[in-house]
Amino acid sequence: MDKGPVPSDGDLSRGPGILATTIIVTILADTVVALRFIVRKWIVKNIGWDDWCILGAVLGITIGMALVIVQVSYGFGRHKYYLTSHQLQEFQKYSFGEWIQTFATLMWTKISICFFLLRITISKAFIRPLQAAIVILVLSNVILTVLWAVQCNPVALAWDLTQQGICFSVVQIDDIILAQAVISIVSDFYLAAFPILILRHVQITVRVKVGLCLLMGLGVITGCICIARAVLNWQNDYSQDPTWVSVPNWYLRSWEVCVGIIAASVPTLRPGYLYMQDHLVASFSSKPGSGAPSSQAKTLVPSPIARTQASKPFKSFGTSTSSTAEGNFLPLQNFEIRKTTQIDVERKSNRGSNSGPYRPQMGRTDSEARLRTVEDMV
Repeated sequence: MDKGPVPSDGDLSRGPGILATTIIVTILADTVVALRFIVRKWIVKNIGWDDWCILGAVLGITIGMALVIVQVSYGFGRHKYYLTSHQLQEFQKYSFGEWIQTFATLMWTKISICFFLLRITISKAFIRPLQAAIVILVLSNVILTVLWAVQCNPVALAWDLTQQGICFSVVQIDDIILAQAVISIVSDFYLAAFPILILRHVQITVRVKVGLCLLMGLGVITGCICIARAVLNWQNDYSQDPTWVSVPNWYLRSWEVCVGIIAASVPTLRPGYLYMQDHLVASFSSKPGSGAPSSQAKTLVPSPIARTQASKPFKSFGTSTSSTAEGNFLPLQNFEIRKTTQIDVERKSNRGSNSGPYRPQMGRTDSEARLRTVEDMV
């Protein structure tokens, strides 16, 4: 093994920083997703495909943490010059597996965002592009993962240079990573634009509209991190000093995965925030000297669930029929529906067997009749 020249800075180790980072990003991602499931299970009471997909991403980042810990034990964060041939071989083997984990984790994160957006929109103008995005993400990542896995024949030659065989060139291997980065960047900005399109015609204050767009468009941060990772892609060249030079690229990759999971989960925590806000206000209002009795406080400050019991949304693809779904906490109404929906009020003249109160009848189609309240957003 050609160890190259003696490093001028000696046998330094970045291992402690790498270990601290991988543990921190994993804990952050796991905590946010745990809160997400608490909100979906006990407040929204509706767990969907987007939740199961983000669970796959959390599993991926946890596996990635284990792989990185093993890599550090074999010299990741130290100069190649001070490692044995066995250490370098084992590092490259686990790094090979970590890249596959990265591809899969980022894919599940973006698919989760697609399914989340499908839960809060009913317009075919938005549904079809989101469905297409899911298909493209799955196909592209499967293809790139297969190409990465078969970069050498035999496969073990990717880390065991003592074997005989043939491998892709360094440029071809870099192209695989760059292709994945490009898909990740495009999908991040593509999905971040959807909240703006969905909310642009909703009749709410500009402040709330901007806040929701920012909250649901956090994927832009992930895209920016991925751009920086793509710029530093040359650091993954194993012919140089991979255990030392590739560390900055790994930091960016780790935070890209972590921020992606957080960005996909933070918007789903809004129901929990509203729930806690209402209960805290009710708790303070019920205290002696607050000016309102306890029973009155509970009546005056209803929970988000109670505030939305009056609206029962119709069943539609990608949306929930529960009165506590995101539509009631992130109340989004499609502008085409708002413009075309008609409500006909019929009043019976006689009071016979057909007598009754005013009877609203929804005209047009079910999708046109689906309106969501906006009071909870203010």
